[in-house]
Amino acid sequence: MVESFVYLTLRKSAEVVLGLLLKKLWEWAFNDHNLKYSSNYLKMQLLILYLDWVLLKTSLKSLPPQSKADG
Repeated sequence: MVESFVYLTLRKSAEVVLGLLLKKLWEWAFNDHNLKYSSNYLKMQLLILYLDWVLLKTSLKSLPPQSKADG
């Protein structure tokens, strides 16, 4: 009986502590500074992916020829 009481007490304590930690993590992750940083990071990643796609799609034949300077 005492063992089950200790188990239930530890379990409830763990639930409360984890709940508080998740709440703090949620508040930290979704504050204004982190949202702005994440938004800018996502925009930069999308821009990089777009530029990579455009560069891979562009064939070398369509580029103007380079003139070599005789030196």
